[in-house]
Amino acid sequence: MYFGSVRFFKNLILLVVVVLIAVPTGMAIYFGTSLGTLQREKDVLAVSIDELSAQVDELKGQLDGISWVGSGGEHPSYQDLYPDMYVEGKPEQVYQEKTVYLTFDDGPSERTGEILDVLERYDIKATFFVVGGENETRAERLREIAAAGHTIGVHSYTHEYRDVYQSVESYLEDFYRTYTMVKNATGEAPTVFRFPGGSINNYNAALYQEIIAEMLRRGFVYFDWNVSAEDATGRGVSRDEALRNVLNSAEGKSRCIVLLHDSGGMYGTAAALPGMIEALQARGYTFDRLTRDVLPVTFGY
Repeated sequence: MYFGSVRFFKNLILLVVVVLIAVPTGMAIYFGTSLGTLQREKDVLAVSIDELSAQVDELKGQLDGISWVGSGGEHPSYQDLYPDMYVEGKPEQVYQEKTVYLTFDDGPSERTGEILDVLERYDIKATFFVVGGENETRAERLREIAAAGHTIGVHSYTHEYRDVYQSVESYLEDFYRTYTMVKNATGEAPTVFRFPGGSINNYNAALYQEIIAEMLRRGFVYFDWNVSAEDATGRGVSRDEALRNVLNSAEGKSRCIVLLHDSGGMYGTAAALPGMIEALQARGYTFDRLTRDVLPVTFGY
């Protein structure tokens, strides 16, 4: 808006010059000044007008250059990647007290059906941050999650931290593969995501701020967590361990974004779900799924 007003200033300068010509001319005539003197003064002022006009044009060029840079004329090349991977609109970021958001990473898997059955039994919606691996079984499980009204978000395609976090470009490539997989399977593009290992970890320490900025620029919303079943291990945890970890971690929190895992070995996590839900309901919590409009829990920089 500011740079676009250069034309206005140019016109203003010309108006001032015209006034400078007109006023002396009128005064000269009024006081009987000779026409020759007036002509010489007009010639000098005409040269001044040309010089001022050239200066205005030069200034406008400089300002246009500044405006171009400020509006994204110069930008990292990765911003041109995957032009279809954007989300429109501004998130509302609603904070809903006494709410639990159950989130399941690393699926879908053999445990997904068990988890969906429990959620249906208690009429609860949850969020699944999924990983890649394109086959018909995985696509069918994604469709089942979507059909049940749960949120599907991007987690990772390979889940190989060293590969995913090599660069912003490598992160975007991995994200886009999962984004496309979900979109093709369900007909709906995901709009939320969770970073592998969380938004800040040992693998992305050098570039997490740049990745976060790029993903937010594209309109996606990411979620870390503030409650965990501590089941992010190859062996998983027992039902009692998962239940105890979640209930202890949730103690005193106004709202809970709960980290759980939906991979094949998570028998204890799936088995703990009924007791987990009932215990949290007894504490006065309601349950909901994550969307872009939920105020996220994120790790501090």
